[in-house]
Amino acid sequence: MLTTTTLLDGPEHAIIHIYMRSDGVELVDEILLDPAELNPPCARLAVEQILYDFAGYDARIAFGSGLVEQTLIWVLPEGSGSGYRDFKPFGNFVDRSGLDGTGKLLITTTGFQAQDIDQGSMILRIRKNVRQLLPT
Repeated sequence: MLTTTTLLDGPEHAIIHIYMRSDGVELVDEILLDPAELNPPCARLAVEQILYDFAGYDARIAFGSGLVEQTLIWVLPEGSGSGYRDFKPFGNFVDRSGLDGTGKLLITTTGFQAQDIDQGSMILRIRKNVRQLLPT
């Protein structure tokens, strides 16, 4: 189960809270955020910050792509407990999935199988309307 709450949806930034509780099935490329559903809608995003706390599983965050492989952003490991990652000093994680990219922010879990035991939360700070950077 994935529950998403929008805490802020301004002209330049969005802050999203995500709560996850396992129903016994791994999450595979589950949509965390679709830029077309923001207000105003936008085509590209950049992840500025992630605050997370997972119990019993790891997660991989990626941007959607029309290709088989997603554009990986970061792996959030279970063993680290609570974690905070700030990507602003490095220019953020900009969606660089190219022209075939969906712009959607996705999550895939590993070890998210103990029903009603594996659970966690994330808060994402997102920058909207970033310029598209094509892969080189």
